[in-house]
Amino acid sequence: MCEDVGMIDNDRELSLYVDGSDALVAGDPTAIAELFRKLDVKEETRANLGSGVADLLAGLAGAAATAMAANVEGNSFHMTPESYARFLELVGSTEEKLGIVSGVLRQSDGRIDTIIELVSSSPVNPAAAANVHIMAATLAIRVALKELDTLVQAVDAKLDTIVRDNRDEALGNVQGTTHVLDKAFGFFEETGRLNDALWDQVSGQAAVLAQAHAVALNHLNTIADGLAVKNLGKRVSSAEAAAKGELKHWLVIAAVTLTNMVRMDSLEAVRSANDGSDSTAHSRHIAKSRERRMASTTAALQNLSDAVSAAVDVDAFTRVTNPMEMAKLYTAAEELQRLLRIFSSNFGMPEASAIKRTQWHESVLRLGQKATGAVAGAAAAVAEGVVSVPKVIGDSVEDTILHVAKGIEARRAPVEPHHPEMDAGPEAASATEPEDAAKPLPQP
Repeated sequence: MCEDVGMIDNDRELSLYVDGSDALVAGDPTAIAELFRKLDVKEETRANLGSGVADLLAGLAGAAATAMAANVEGNSFHMTPESYARFLELVGSTEEKLGIVSGVLRQSDGRIDTIIELVSSSPVNPAAAANVHIMAATLAIRVALKELDTLVQAVDAKLDTIVRDNRDEALGNVQGTTHVLDKAFGFFEETGRLNDALWDQVSGQAAVLAQAHAVALNHLNTIADGLAVKNLGKRVSSAEAAAKGELKHWLVIAAVTLTNMVRMDSLEAVRSANDGSDSTAHSRHIAKSRERRMASTTAALQNLSDAVSAAVDVDAFTRVTNPMEMAKLYTAAEELQRLLRIFSSNFGMPEASAIKRTQWHESVLRLGQKATGAVAGAAAAVAEGVVSVPKVIGDSVEDTILHVAKGIEARRAPVEPHHPEMDAGPEAASATEPEDAAKPLPQP
């Protein structure tokens, strides 16, 4: 049962739906503002909720909140680790708190005294239970939209331009699908329901979304294939083309399709909750579907990340003989890895390790170390002399390196073992005879 919060006149109420560090809140605007102040929730992490969803959420706080739940204010928001720790303090717990939480702002001292969790054993009517699933769906969409916005800003992309770019006919109308889902979600947030006409439009987007997602992943694999070619010049060209816009384009398309899939799944959950279907079973089905598409996305990103690492993993001789090309390849590879890390971070995927750029003079040293000690010493001397030269390597320096790296040992004439007795002549040979040979033979 729900714990008694000791309600008194003029108490200002609020209701939250919490899932990890993300949450929805609705209720009295003064109480919401005080909650944000206490948790130090930044304005840029908040977004306004539609009135329909805010009303439903406020009604989940209890009888008193239900009575005032008409056109209440609401927000979605994200908590930092520090904010979440403060939230747990207000709840009075050290363990993670999920689901519906209610609170009250006391007028007496102008602060939130207590936030009480509505435990699962509390009497909940079927309509209220369905509303909990609706809150989960709403928050999932809000988080997905925020992740997409963060990604687009991080990679400095123009979302409208990219979704209008029909560079692949198989991609379908990403812009149109996004518009349909956005319109349906806006209507749902304002009314708390999803009518038949809108649902028919939403349900018709499933095949388009699956196709767009597959096309985006195929292009990531194509970029990976371009980085695996043996010809260094072609590999550099592929890496530069990907780094200058191609990878960004397909990552954003992949992000848009993933976001739209979350919107569609969530609206499907809302529809299921509204028509009295088994919302719990439906939620499990949606979760499995999301796991499958995230697994395929993760695999494509990992494949591309491995290809980027392999592209710059060349032998020392190739690095030494192609200094300008290798500089371009490293620069492009670092940009590709940066974009992949941003995408992975936004979608909770394992991040690729950063590439370590091998300096040109280090390659010279490594190449020299494969030869004899004399060659290694010469290579080291040349390398130390070119550490501080400009990036544009002169022909004379490169010729010197090649001379050191692959020419010295080949040009060294083999030397026969030294025999002193042969060099010194017959006189030296007689000097080596035994001492007894110099003595006269005894007379008989």
